[in-house]
Amino acid sequence: MEPQEKYSNGRIPVPANWEEVFSHFYFAANTGNAPVRKTLVPSFETILAFSFGNPVIVHLPDKDVPVAKSIAIGPLKTALEYTQPPGNEILVANFRLDAFYRLFGQSLQGRSQYLKDPDALVKGHCFSSLWETLNATPDNEKRVELILEVTAGYLRDREAASEDIIRNQDTPLNPVKVIASETGQSERNVQLNYQKYLGFSAKEAHRHRRFLRAVELLNNRGTPDWFEVIDQCGFYDQSHLIRDFNHYLGISPTEYLRLREDVCVAGG
Repeated sequence: MEPQEKYSNGRIPVPANWEEVFSHFYFAANTGNAPVRKTLVPSFETILAFSFGNPVIVHLPDKDVPVAKSIAIGPLKTALEYTQPPGNEILVANFRLDAFYRLFGQSLQGRSQYLKDPDALVKGHCFSSLWETLNATPDNEKRVELILEVTAGYLRDREAASEDIIRNQDTPLNPVKVIASETGQSERNVQLNYQKYLGFSAKEAHRHRRFLRAVELLNNRGTPDWFEVIDQCGFYDQSHLIRDFNHYLGISPTEYLRLREDVCVAGG
């Protein structure tokens, strides 16, 4: 008997008053009898993933990590591959900017903090208890409501230094220099605050936004005009475009077009 792939996925938007905390929730279910392997486009967001049924497998360069209940991952700076075995369902919360810091009091940085049990971050067992409740609630929209209720009890107010970063994130100028000038801080201190609150630098964020613009253009076009992509997204030339796709996804832009049905974009 041939293995059959039955796969469903989608996004759940968040209420307007939660939009500075979560970009959206993503769900996917494998109800077939064959495993489904996907690639997650780096979003520079940190995600909190809940796994139900047979454990989802996260593929790291040096090992495979089974996730039976919940895990915090990110910020996603390079592509992440994962496999949903038959009988697995996932629900993923995508945090915006400093929202993960506001919930857990830290950002995830470095390989040692790339994958974390969320209960270890809050020094309790609330997420294990939440998983049990979510597992008994098959409706994903109801699950999202439950996650928002728990989050509301832990979410801190945004700190002033983080507000400075977020207010200047889209400036066409160097945001580090702008913030340092406005607040009287050293540029080094502003750079450290980027890592503290967001888990990445201003330079990394600028490069990533350029890459995501290219992904969006490729997703919205039939046959791409490569020179238009290069010009609109701010790449120097075609080799620059190829280099960034290899950096983030490990494949060329042409290969991305061929494989994009198996590539998921976390950010939104």
